[in-house]
Amino acid sequence: MSKKLIAIALAGLFVFSAVSVKADTISDLQAQITALMTQINALQAQITGAGTGTVCFNTDLQKGMTSDDVKNLQIKLAVTPTSGYFGPITFAAVKTFQTAHGIINTGYVGPLTRTALNALYCTPVTPVTPVTPVTPVTTYPAGCTSAVGFSSTTGLPCSTTVTYPEGCTSAVGFSPTTGLSCAGTTTTTVAPSYGTLSVVSYPVSNPQTTWYGANTYEVVAGQYKATGSDITVKKVAVKITSDTATAFPWQAFTTISVWDGSTKLAELPVTSANAIETTFAQVYTFNISGFNWVIPSGQQKVLTVKMTTVPNPPTAVTTASFWKMELLTDVVYSDTAGVTYSLASGSAIPLDNVTLTSSQAATLTVTSATDNPLAGNVIGSTSATSKVDVLKFNIKAENVNSTLTSGTIKVATDGTTVTNAYVTSLELWDGFTMVAAAAPSGWASHVGTSTWTGFSLPISAGTTKTLTVKAVLAQLPTSYTNDGTGYLKIITGPTLTGIDANSNVVSNASTVTGNNMYPFLVAPAFAYVSKSVSIRGTNSTTNPQDIGDTTITFSVTANGGDIYIPEKSNTSVLVGMSETLTGGTATVAATGSITFTGTGTATGTATVTINGTDVTYTYTTSTTATSVASQIVTAIGNNTTTNALVAAASSDGTVNLTAQTAGYAGNSITYSATTTASTGITASPSVSTNLTGGLDSQSTATTWICNSPAVEDTSLGANDYLWRITSGSTANCSFSTLLTNTNATAGYFEIALGGVKWYTSAATTSSSFITQNWGLTNIKTGAFYLGI
Repeated sequence: MSKKLIAIALAGLFVFSAVSVKADTISDLQAQITALMTQINALQAQITGAGTGTVCFNTDLQKGMTSDDVKNLQIKLAVTPTSGYFGPITFAAVKTFQTAHGIINTGYVGPLTRTALNALYCTPVTPVTPVTPVTPVTTYPAGCTSAVGFSSTTGLPCSTTVTYPEGCTSAVGFSPTTGLSCAGTTTTTVAPSYGTLSVVSYPVSNPQTTWYGANTYEVVAGQYKATGSDITVKKVAVKITSDTATAFPWQAFTTISVWDGSTKLAELPVTSANAIETTFAQVYTFNISGFNWVIPSGQQKVLTVKMTTVPNPPTAVTTASFWKMELLTDVVYSDTAGVTYSLASGSAIPLDNVTLTSSQAATLTVTSATDNPLAGNVIGSTSATSKVDVLKFNIKAENVNSTLTSGTIKVATDGTTVTNAYVTSLELWDGFTMVAAAAPSGWASHVGTSTWTGFSLPISAGTTKTLTVKAVLAQLPTSYTNDGTGYLKIITGPTLTGIDANSNVVSNASTVTGNNMYPFLVAPAFAYVSKSVSIRGTNSTTNPQDIGDTTITFSVTANGGDIYIPEKSNTSVLVGMSETLTGGTATVAATGSITFTGTGTATGTATVTINGTDVTYTYTTSTTATSVASQIVTAIGNNTTTNALVAAASSDGTVNLTAQTAGYAGNSITYSATTTASTGITASPSVSTNLTGGLDSQSTATTWICNSPAVEDTSLGANDYLWRITSGSTANCSFSTLLTNTNATAGYFEIALGGVKWYTSAATTSSSFITQNWGLTNIKTGAFYLGI
C-alpha cells in the first residue's frame, strides 16, 4: 500500500512537472514544486498512520524462535501469517533481505542485519521540507557540451566539470545573488567500469609461531591490487585449523581483526555462532565483514589479520601440536559498475605450525656490571664489623614483568689468613636499599652458601636492574696480618628466583663471579688517572716509528695507616714497580738460560732460584748434567709460582727459560743456580741475573715519581729512599717508559702497571713488604703501534 501511494505521488510529480514547463517564470515552477511536496507529506502521514509505526530490533533472532520481535520482523518483511514464529518462510525472507542489502545471506538476524532493519524502521518518518532550488552554473572543458565522451579540442575526457555557486559564472569574485565567494567545486565523474581483485602474500612485521595467552599477534597479511576499477572490499574470510579433532577455535582465540596499517577495519568475536564448520572440532571458517575498504584502480593496499588469544588456553588447546590460520581468497567486493564478486584471484595465505601455551614466562638474564669491583684491598677493623662490595651485576627481565623473592650465592675464602668465620653475612642491595641478608652456611672446602628469602624485588619487562652484593667482615683480631695471600671471593654468582606476571616460576642461570678481595688493616688503593703515548723513530727513513715514549699516572690512597713505596733509586729492594707489555709477536718475551756441566761423583743437589722461589733436584753418583737439567725443568713446571713466571725446557744440560708474559728485557724476573760442593756437577750462571732479549725497555729511562702529598722518606739512608703517603691522603704517582721495538716485527703494544711493592712502615726487608699485582688491570696505556 505504501509503495503504491508513493508511486502515485511520484507519477503525479513527473506529470505535473511535464505540464508545467510552460510556466512563465522560475518562481511559478517553485510554487508548483512546493504544492507537490505538500501532497507527498500528506501521503507519508497517511502511510505512517496506516502502518505499524516505528519498530526497533535490539536482539538477535534466529530460526525456531517465537517472540513479538519475530512478529514485527514478519510485518516489516511482509511475511504471512504474522504468527511470531521464526519458521522457514521467515528464514527465506531474511535471506532475501540480507542479499538485497549486501549482507551474507545466512538467515540469521545478527548485528549487521539488525543495523539494516533499524535504518529502515527504527527512525520515524520525517516530513519532506521544500527546498528552494539553487541554480548552479556548470561549465564543461573546451570542446565539450556535456560530461560524456572526450573533448574535440583537447582530446581530454569531458567528465571533468566545474560547478559554480548561484549567481556566478566563474570562480572570480562573489555572487551578486548570495554574496558568497564564487570559488567553485571541481568534480571528476568516474565512469562506471568493471574491475578485478588479486591478492599475494605480504610479510607481517613480527612473525611468531609460539603464542601465549592474553596476547594479540599479527597472523598473516595480504597485498590486494585493484585492476580496471576502484574496488570496495566488504568481507574477507579466515580459516582456522587444528591438527587434532579435540579443540575448538573459540577455546584458543577471542577475536579476529583486520587492519589497514594502524586503522582497524573490522573485528569479529571468535564464537561458535560466528563459525562455519567444515570438520567438527578441527576446521572452521570465520567471515569478517561490516567494512568498506576502497582500493583505487591500479593501486595496491595491504590488509593485516590479527588474532587475540584467550588468557588461559585449556589443555585441549595447548596439547595440540599446531594450529594453522589462512587468509582465504573468498572475498566479497564490488567495482564501480555495481557488480559484486565473491572470489579474488591468487592463493590462500597461510601461517603454519602455531603452538599455544598457557602463558608466556619471563626470562631472567644476569651479566657482570661494568663497574664490578676489580680485585683489590679492603680495610677491616679491630673494633667493629666492616662491609665491602664484592660483586655488582645486572639482571634483566624479558617478556613479562617479574618479582624476585629468593636467591642463593656462594663465597670462598683462602681458609688460612681469611677464615670462614670472618665472613659473617652476604647482603643484596638495590641502590641504597638493602633487599636481603643471610650468613653463609654449609661450609665445605672453605666455600659457604648464603640463601636469601622473604623479599620482594619487582623488575618490569624489558628493564635492567644493577644490584650489589656486600660482604660483612667480622671484627678482626689485633694480631691480624695478611701477606697478600688471604682473600675472599664470590665464586658462584647469584641465582635469583621469583614469579612473573603470568604466575610462572622464573630463575636465572648464574654465570657471573667476583674477584679476590684482600682484607688488611692497613693497605693502599690504586686507581687509574691518565696516560700519554708519543711515537717517534730512531731513524726518520728506516725506523720512523719504532720508539714509544709512554707515561701512566695512577693514584695511591693510604687506608688505615701510612703507605710506603720504594723509589726508583732504592737498591735494597731493586724495583718498587714493574710493568708488563702485551702485543707484537711471541718472540717479544724475554729469555734466559742455566747450563749444567759435568758428571755426579757423589750424592748432591742442584737448586734453581727464580724470583726468590727455589726448585731443587737431588742427584746421585753418575748422574749426568743432561739428567739434572731435565729434572730441574720438571720441578719448575710442578711449582705453581715458578711456572707462572717462566716456561722451561732442557737441551743437552741447558735449562732454557722464557717469560710467560711477553715483556721487556729482564721482564722483572731474576734467576740463579747453585750446586752442592764436590759432586762433579756445576751450574752457570750461579749468581742472580735477569732474563734478557725481546723488546728493549731502556731501563735507565724507566722512571717513576710520586707527587705531593707524597713525601720522600730518607730515614733508611740514601740507597733506600721511599715515597710516603700519609694515612687518609691520596697522591698521584707516574711511571714513564721509553720502549724501542728491536724485534724487527711491527705491531700493536700496550704497557700496563704489572706490580707495586708497598710497606706499612719504613723498612726494606722482604718480610715487611707486599708485592701487589692484583687490581691493576685498568692502569695501562691502551694499544699503540710501533713499526720497524
